[in-house]
Amino acid sequence: MNQRRLFVILAVVAGALLLGGAAWAWQAGGTQRAVAAALPAPPDLTAAPAAVRDRILAADARARGRFTAGAGLRELSRLYHANGYPDEALRCYFGLRQLEPTEARWYHLAALLTAGYGELEPAVELWRRATTLDPTYAPAWLRLGETTFKANQPAEAEAAFNAALRQAPDDAYALFGLARLDFEAGRWEPARQKLETVVSRTNYTLGYDLIVSLYERLGQADRAKAIRASAKASGAYRDPADPWVDALIEDCFEPYRLGIAAGNLARSGDPAGAVRLLRRAVEVTPDDVSAIFQLGTLLIQQRDIPGAIEQLRRCTELSPDFSDGWANLSALQASIGETAAAARTLAEGLRQCPDSPGLHLQLARNLQQAGRIAEAIPEFQTSIRLRPNEPEAYLELGNLLIRQGRNAEGLAVVEQALVAEPGNPMALSILAFSAIHSGDEAEARRRLATVREQPRVPAAQTAQLNNAFREKFGRAP
Repeated sequence: MNQRRLFVILAVVAGALLLGGAAWAWQAGGTQRAVAAALPAPPDLTAAPAAVRDRILAADARARGRFTAGAGLRELSRLYHANGYPDEALRCYFGLRQLEPTEARWYHLAALLTAGYGELEPAVELWRRATTLDPTYAPAWLRLGETTFKANQPAEAEAAFNAALRQAPDDAYALFGLARLDFEAGRWEPARQKLETVVSRTNYTLGYDLIVSLYERLGQADRAKAIRASAKASGAYRDPADPWVDALIEDCFEPYRLGIAAGNLARSGDPAGAVRLLRRAVEVTPDDVSAIFQLGTLLIQQRDIPGAIEQLRRCTELSPDFSDGWANLSALQASIGETAAAARTLAEGLRQCPDSPGLHLQLARNLQQAGRIAEAIPEFQTSIRLRPNEPEAYLELGNLLIRQGRNAEGLAVVEQALVAEPGNPMALSILAFSAIHSGDEAEARRRLATVREQPRVPAAQTAQLNNAFREKFGRAP
């Protein structure tokens, strides 16, 4: 190859590279302009943790750069969404839909925030687009089903729930959605079959309330009562798994949100993940007593005793008037045999928090266990005085007095527990057993009737009381 030909080839290659670079630069400039048009103004971040503020400002700067605009906008959308800035996140998702119109994720995440504002129809349109772009993503179908159900569009809701089940055949939430549609339409038998499957798969964390209502409608009061006696409602709806949403927690640096997510992880069987999030929360705000306390109690469950003691002690140092820190630290020290340290911690806790009913109750228990009954009784009474609307101190004091042969006093205190919490299972059982033991058949029957009417009394406890009645009076109650 002669020198002239080599020169021509090199010139052609260089020209191609220049043209490619120019095209890339032109495309980057177009992306930058599109991102700039969509970028929200940064919100007021003066009250935000430094970790949130610094990351948002850095991502905003990248989103304004010529060659980093797209990546910066994606990062900014995650940070805004994960740390509680929904308006700004929606602006980012709008821009991302312009840049990447075939990416279902941006429609799904925007729909979630839109639905959170109660704007159901716009959210439905976004989820319709998301499921069209990616029909394999079951959580989008599930959200579409839930939202159309709320919007009174049962036919589309049913289609969406069925589509979710085609992608995830064992999804209890989709099956629960179909069960709710059956229930609302009065299709009792199909609803029953689906709900029984749901509660079986989720151990009653999903579907508890609805299946009880269904059994009552079907006239199966015994089954409804049995479920109430043996299972507990979750107390709050838990969102189903959603990888696109769940991944946002990696960009969350807001302690309260990290605490909520950690609690959800711990309940769903991922305590290690919960600890990781709580450590991040403590790292972001080292003086946040709530996060430190949550981490300490979770470490107790993980049997990381040194770590738990460190966190709980930190609670008492940062917030000496936070009685739960003292109570949990003292109880933990006692559980590992450090009785002297536990006593010192409890004493200091009471010095710092003299009006803590929990600390007085803990001291009363310690004194009772040590056989110092005369000292324990006034501590129980102090706990009752400070927190008269909780039954625990009444019940423990009542039992203690009964064991001391002071039956009338003890039973009167147990009756007070029923004022604090009407229908308390332990109080009902104590009063029923006392009536049986005293030989008052009429009173025993009356007390047993109240026990049978209370579904929270365990079946084994009711059976034990019935047997005691038969042995005492020679006949069934």
